[in-house]
Amino acid sequence: MIRAIFGFIFSFLFWICAFVGFIILTFSLVLFYSQKGPFSSPIKSLKQDSVLSITLNGKYIEHVDSSGIESLFIGKEGSLYDLTRAVNKAAQDNKIKGMVVRIESPKLGTGQLQELRDALLNFRKSGKPSWCYADTFGESSSGTGVYYLATACDQIWLQPLGSVNLVGISLETMFAKSALEKLDVKPELAQRKEYKSFIESLTRDDFSDPNREEQQAIADSILGQIVDGIAKERKFAHDHVRFLISNGPYLTQDALNEKLVDRLGFRQELTPAIKEVLGQHISFTTPSTYLQTLHHENKENKIALIFGSGLIQGDGGHSALQELILSANTTYKAFQLAIEDPGVKAIVFRVNSGGGSPTASETIYSIINYAKEHAKKPVIISMSDAAASGGYWISVAGSKIVAQPATLTGSIGVFGGKYVLSGLLEKIGIKLGEISTSENASMWSVNESFTPSQWVKLNALMDNVYDNFTSRVARGRKMTPEQVEKVARGRVWTGEQALALGLVDQLGGISTAIELAKKEAGLSDASIEIYPKHKTLFENLASLFAHEEEETVNEAGILGTYLMPFRKVFAAFTVLLSSQEILYTPLVEVK
Repeated sequence: MIRAIFGFIFSFLFWICAFVGFIILTFSLVLFYSQKGPFSSPIKSLKQDSVLSITLNGKYIEHVDSSGIESLFIGKEGSLYDLTRAVNKAAQDNKIKGMVVRIESPKLGTGQLQELRDALLNFRKSGKPSWCYADTFGESSSGTGVYYLATACDQIWLQPLGSVNLVGISLETMFAKSALEKLDVKPELAQRKEYKSFIESLTRDDFSDPNREEQQAIADSILGQIVDGIAKERKFAHDHVRFLISNGPYLTQDALNEKLVDRLGFRQELTPAIKEVLGQHISFTTPSTYLQTLHHENKENKIALIFGSGLIQGDGGHSALQELILSANTTYKAFQLAIEDPGVKAIVFRVNSGGGSPTASETIYSIINYAKEHAKKPVIISMSDAAASGGYWISVAGSKIVAQPATLTGSIGVFGGKYVLSGLLEKIGIKLGEISTSENASMWSVNESFTPSQWVKLNALMDNVYDNFTSRVARGRKMTPEQVEKVARGRVWTGEQALALGLVDQLGGISTAIELAKKEAGLSDASIEIYPKHKTLFENLASLFAHEEEETVNEAGILGTYLMPFRKVFAAFTVLLSSQEILYTPLVEVK
């Protein structure tokens, strides 16, 4: 019997090891044959007369490690940075004669839409023709955002059975107070201050007056930006654009009559039409293929580009899922590398975060200050969809802040607390036993409410975070405490509003931030290098079995140490299996 049990255990371990070995061997062969093997395809040079062909579909994150494990399922066009870089480079490339953009169902926040739209407009300014095609602009949904994007092109094509759902902005908030009451879940939360409205979705059934005021102002600001953009590129009066939005959506012929689109046609008709303009000999190239034809810049002076997206936490984990976390540890190390590199003269930090841990935010804030004040390297903050709450905390350390007009920023405030689940647990037959060594040992227990003295402690914590947050804003933005308080109180602003209030310095995207970094560093030209330098696929696979310095035997335990490689392999497979869900979801979309 014992022999059979041990035989089963050893057999099980053997097949686990064989499985892991097979996976590593497979990945290694993929790496070898894709990069160095006899069947690898050499990078082709760009043909003389080419058209940049872009298909917008699915989710986009700010930047993706295109040489790592995640590249197997994300691809280079999953990166907004690579996409906009390709468009901007193509605008200056004599071999690129035009551009065609096919809009399907891209998942882009409003700030990201503006980032891409800026690149498309930059291409258009080069004098090269551009076309945009869509089967529909929002079928059974709002198409306001994607139509706004399409107006950056010279011509807009629409399928004969499509529609233009140009209907304006709708910001929806789900309130769960009644649902939580039915579940007997009791939120015990504190906030600083009245505009820090996230907790209202848990504690109210409708908007408070400050929350409604804030949300309406955001919607009005974004709508005004969209109206301005459409009016300028379609050569409409502003009042006429507002009239069109008020009377949308539009069926195909109505959209053509109102000059919202330029031509009705099917996809297969577009290529012949482009060739009629540019010649029958033209060829089409995708952004990812086009970027492979570009020579790497190797200039003496460099601008370091660091990306930070997602929830701000101390650590970002050990897999490709770290793209969802703005890790204080990872960001700190990236800044260290840029600071220690003598070739780096300035840093651009791209932030896309709605906040997170104050402690982790302070860690990032401190290293940005060190880079700026001690290493004497300017740090330019480039805001994407959002740099709010903790995202703004880290941003105010920068030398200058650049935001898109629709970027959500500010939210200078804090909330905290817990959910009391004792009622729900009792309903489903679960009881929690408790042993405590002191009065506040169970302060964060989900089984009991805060005591009066614990409420005092919680409110003191909220006051401390709020005071530290506002003091950093005052220092970074050179404001008095009174001036900060007027724009703080937890209120969220658009980038357009933030510029008028002195919370940001300039409107624009990464390109604007890079040019500003050059100016701050006194450079006429510089190469752009992303930090930290990403590992190759082989290095990522090797790191699965590496013993990282943060993981000691004491922390993981003897068994945990030996199982660490298998845990990491499992994490990689989890990422692969959930690839459709891991990409960063924009905080706010135009609806």
